[in-house]
Formats: sequence, structure tokens, C-alpha cells
Amino acid sequence: MKSYKIIFSFLIAGVFTFSSCDVDNTIDPNRASLGSVQKNPTLNQINFLGVGVQADMRNGMASFLINTGSAGREIINSTSTEPRNYTELLGTSVDIYNGANNAAGIFNGYYTSFSQNRRRADVFTRSAETSTTLTAEQKAGIKGFARTVQAFAALNLLNLQFENGMRESFSDLSAPGDLLKPGPFGTYESGLALIKGYLDEGAASLAEAGGAFAFPMTAGWAGFDTPATFLQFNRAMAARVAMYQKDWTGMLTALNNSFLNLNGAINVGPKLLYSTTPGDLANALWHSPNDNGAPFVIFDQFVTDAETGDTRLSKVGLRTTARQSGTAATSAYEVRMYASNVSSISILRNEELILMSAEAKIQTGDLAGGIAALNKIRTSAGLPILATAKPTVTTKDQLIDELLNQRRYSLFWEGHRWIDVRRYNKVNILPLQGTVGGSTYVVFKQFSRPDSEVQWDRVNPN
Repeated sequence: MKSYKIIFSFLIAGVFTFSSCDVDNTIDPNRASLGSVQKNPTLNQINFLGVGVQADMRNGMASFLINTGSAGREIINSTSTEPRNYTELLGTSVDIYNGANNAAGIFNGYYTSFSQNRRRADVFTRSAETSTTLTAEQKAGIKGFARTVQAFAALNLLNLQFENGMRESFSDLSAPGDLLKPGPFGTYESGLALIKGYLDEGAASLAEAGGAFAFPMTAGWAGFDTPATFLQFNRAMAARVAMYQKDWTGMLTALNNSFLNLNGAINVGPKLLYSTTPGDLANALWHSPNDNGAPFVIFDQFVTDAETGDTRLSKVGLRTTARQSGTAATSAYEVRMYASNVSSISILRNEELILMSAEAKIQTGDLAGGIAALNKIRTSAGLPILATAKPTVTTKDQLIDELLNQRRYSLFWEGHRWIDVRRYNKVNILPLQGTVGGSTYVVFKQFSRPDSEVQWDRVNPN
């Protein structure tokens, strides 16, 4: 696989702080200074920026999935050398760290990565706006793409920070002195509203972007690599945001304009690609079967709670030897989702869209429509329809429980379980809580705001 890594000569540090020093005045698309790409960039620079932003979407994903998978009691990062992966992430230190994790600890990689990607997407938009070579349609395509990427990065960050909120504005890179003035933090609700705004602005631009993007789309976006098809991904992301906002009608509208297909293949959707090419990224979530160094094992309830015949259990496998993670968790099974360290990771799949459709229909009173969508998921997993398997599941509350269970298996270790039980106030259904083996395990509701951010605001009050 071709390396898509792009190296800028400007320094990205912290959240949205950039060094404005141009240490290399040579215009080289592989070493593009911030000033050069924001002042009438060449087509080569546009191409490298576009591909670079796509590649950067992978940064932070391993951290995001390990953090949410651990907090949501799906997986245990059972490393031999770093027990905090199966103690602190499982909530043994909440009394020390204000109900969450260590703000100055090792689990904040997602924060910097998603913040940088959000910023780089903004740089891409600003750069395109200054171009005298790009057409109006091409500029609209770049803006629509970049706003959607900003939404993707910001939503992942916000869902980990939850009630801590996120910075909702940042400095204008073209204004001298503004580089060190990141905006204040908002609430979870205002953050969702901002992300919805990114997506709606992106959708409007994509609708005016003509038939093709001005920059190459990588192979992971096959089927979503034109403005019109990428718009379907944008609307799928909008449906996610509406779900978190409990805007069920808006969710249905967004789904109707997405790539939702109740009768289509469930794995259709864009993917993040990985490779072992020097300078590129391998899939850090893959481990060889029965690895004893740092395996990703699971909470065995995922297997023991499953219905007989559920083919989604192929995502995990029985270990030769059970794995002990500290004193509290023994895992007979491990994750087997990825065939190798170059396996792709899905960004969003039709299976999730079908489940979102089921949820929105149940929540708006269309129980029959919700059941029909749930049956699509059940039959695709080798299970009988609800009327056969669970004939007494008929009420709204019962169907929501069934929905959450189907999301548990369909979207295993894709970053949803912890958020799902949190938004329905059902954290108590997760395993390993209370005092076990001398330690108290607690499911925390959010990750701590990184200490670097806290210290920044103390020194630089808004």
C-alpha cells in the first residue's frame, strides 16, 4: 500500500496551537510550510493536503477504540508491561482521579490526534479558499470534505470527553498573535450542535461540488469518493449526531439521505486502510492468536450472553490458555476481528445505519418498522426473527433493550457500547463493577480533560 503520510514543516502541538515559524521557505508538497499552503497553494500541495487529511483520520483511532472498548467492558488490553491498561481503564483509580482516569496519564493520545486532524482539515479548507487555480466547484468539494472530517474528529473527541465538553473555536491562522488563543470549552450539548453545524455546512458545499473532487481519494473511500457519494457518508454522520441529540425525526431524515440500505450488504461503508510501508501506519489492534505479550482479550460474557447460532461470535476466538488481567478478570476468549496488521478498520457501516433506523423508528412509535430493521440484523447474524425467538418482546422499552443488545454484537469494539449504555443510563448492565479481588472497579462516565489543557487555561485564561 502506498504511504499516505504527509509531513508538514510546521509544528502541531497540544490542541490547536501551531508554530508559525517557516523553517523551510522551499515550496515542497512533502514539506509544505503553513504559510505556503495557505497562500495560493499549488495543485500538488492541494493533492498532498487532501490525501494527508485522509491518512490522518487514522491517528487516534487505536487509542479511541481501546479506551471506549475498555470503559465499555468489551475488551481488556492485557499488556504484560503496563497494568494500567487493565486497572485504571477499568476504573480502579476513580477515587484518585476525580471519577475518571489520570489527566496526566497515558490514555490521552486520542485527544491530540483528533484535535490535530480537526485543525488540519480546517487548514485544508483555508488553503483551498486562497487558490486561484481551483474552480468554485472544486473549492466547494474541499470544504464539504474537510467539514465532514472535522465533524468525525470532533465527535470522537467529544464522546470521550462527554460533560467536559471540547474547545469549540480556535484561532485564525492568518491573524498574527492568534495562534496561542484556543477558544473556551463548551458543553456536550453545544459541542454536538457545533458538529451538526460542521456536517450541515459540509453537506451544502458537497451539493455544489460537481462530479469529482480536486484531490485523490484513497482506496478506503471506494464507493464514497465523489461529492455525491461522500455526501451520503456526511448524512450518515449527521444521523449519528442526531442520535446523540435524541432528535429522532432528524435522525430519520439524515438516514434517508445516507447510504442506508435495509436490503443491502451490511459491511458496505468507508474504511481506514493500513500498511507496513515505511512511514505509514499498521493496524495496532491486530495481535497474533494466543499472543501472551499484549493480547486484546474480552469479557467472556460477550460469548456466554449470546444467542445460540449468532455468527457475530466469529469476531472472537477461544484462547489456548485463559488470560489473567490483574486479580479481577480471567478471559478465555480474545479478539479475532482482524486477520493481520494491514487489515482495514471500518469508519461506519450499513449495519450501523440499519440499527440507527431501528432505534429512530422505535423512538418515534413505528414499532413495526423498528422490528423489521432489527429482524434484518438478526437474520444476517444467523438468528431467527423476533416473533420466533422472542415473541414477548413487543413494547417500546423491550425493543430498545433488544436494540442495545443487537448493537452490542453487531458493533462490537467499534466505539459504541460504552456510549450506548451511557446515553440510556444503563451502565449497570456492564460486567466487572464493585469490589473484586481487593480493588473497586467503576465504569466512569467520561475521560479526564488532559492536564496540559487544564494547565494551559490556568496560565492563559480566556
